[in-house]
Amino acid sequence: MKHFYFLTAFLSIAILSHSQQKIEVEVGQKNMSKGSQMAITVLIPEAKPNDIEPVWKKYVNNRSVGERVGNLATQVGNIFKSDDKQVNRDKLKVEKIGDELFVKSIEQAMITKHSMDIYARMIELPEGCQFNTFFQYTDSAFINETNADPEQIQNMKSYIRDFGVEAYKGVVDNQIKEAKKEVSRQEDVLKDIESDSKKEEKAIARFETDIQEFNAGIFEVESDIVRLDEAITANKATFATLTKKTPEYDIAKKALKDLAKEKSKYFSKIKSLKSKIKSKEMDIKSTKGTISQNDIKINNQQAVISGKQKIVDQLIEKQAAIQ
Repeated sequence: MKHFYFLTAFLSIAILSHSQQKIEVEVGQKNMSKGSQMAITVLIPEAKPNDIEPVWKKYVNNRSVGERVGNLATQVGNIFKSDDKQVNRDKLKVEKIGDELFVKSIEQAMITKHSMDIYARMIELPEGCQFNTFFQYTDSAFINETNADPEQIQNMKSYIRDFGVEAYKGVVDNQIKEAKKEVSRQEDVLKDIESDSKKEEKAIARFETDIQEFNAGIFEVESDIVRLDEAITANKATFATLTKKTPEYDIAKKALKDLAKEKSKYFSKIKSLKSKIKSKEMDIKSTKGTISQNDIKINNQQAVISGKQKIVDQLIEKQAAIQ
């Protein structure tokens, strides 16, 4: 739960800070495995290198089959220029050495008619991931202002800026997915509370049924007492006519005593049933209190869900505003 509150706070700040984020690219000298070269740099907000690496691999390999086959001929033609002939030239695979990614023989007509090798280095910053890309004619010279015209440089910037937009949208998309999961988790909490209230309502119905049965039992016992009183009255009248110290007198006396004991048991039974009714009434009162508390929890939880859903909506708006 603590992790979630941190995530919620982070997302809220991120939404406010980057609600209209425009991805910008810069051109400048950066260090890479082959020295200081001209780099096209883009900052991808809120991202970490591990987030961006798979996106780059997919983006840079977004080529048609024809382009991939065509690259083979270009690659073979340039192989003798390479100082590193042992490099794996799998056209479909982005290689990684240390913190540097590179791919061989990429064709992007919008940049150049020749195939390129593209190197990339990622640097984690507090505000996001800095992504530096270096373009090289396959196994030849690095592309920079001395061997490329301004339009070609601009096209390289557009290529990387488009990647930055796609990557940042992917970052926000993951935030949206996580926010939606949180909405779902909070909805499950609401369902649990509502389920508890339904169980409590069913319990009240059972308690009320029990009370009805106990009241029916009391009515039945009271009817038995009425019949017993009639029997006692009749026996007393008969008993009054008997002569003392006769067998009939002793039998009648014992019968009256037994009837009195039986009547006492009936009163005890009524007392027990009334005690059970009182207990069930207390259970109903307690259960209604629980339902009342659950109603408060339900209202609070609905407000929580509304807040989480608002985060999802804001993130969707944020993603749509990325350009």
